[in-house]
Amino acid sequence: MDRSRAVAALLDRLRHEVATLRAMTDAARDEATSEESRPENKYDTRALEASYLAAGQGQRLLELQQLTAWAEVALAPGTSHTRGAPGALVHLEGDDDERWVVLAPRGGPSAPVDEAVVALVSVQSPLGRALLGCVDDDEVEVRRPKGVIRYAVAEVA
Repeated sequence: MDRSRAVAALLDRLRHEVATLRAMTDAARDEATSEESRPENKYDTRALEASYLAAGQGQRLLELQQLTAWAEVALAPGTSHTRGAPGALVHLEGDDDERWVVLAPRGGPSAPVDEAVVALVSVQSPLGRALLGCVDDDEVEVRRPKGVIRYAVAEVA
């Protein structure tokens, strides 16, 4: 897989999610402060519920904006990796699946590239921890509730 195409697809997906979440957060904030949300009695909690929703979405928006800013720098053209580290594109081959992941400070969306899907995987996740420091042809084990999964590292870019 071409690293530049994978990075472009992930950045497009991140930017799209930021724009979508921004619109949703603005709508929730408007709902919380609108005249129609004023409590009709002491048991009416519409405005309170909308403010909780807006606050949660605002926090998620901030996290997504930070991840996007990190990706724009860490995945800039010309960057490449020979070891598993934040920003590395890693191709994994498992017993019954094949995966492409980009290691990141926190997990994020995935994006289709050609016939594959590339996912942002947190370095704190079990898979991310297993891939830190890996090189081409390494084998890694990921412990999950359903058992251990073994992957061969086909490529680190």
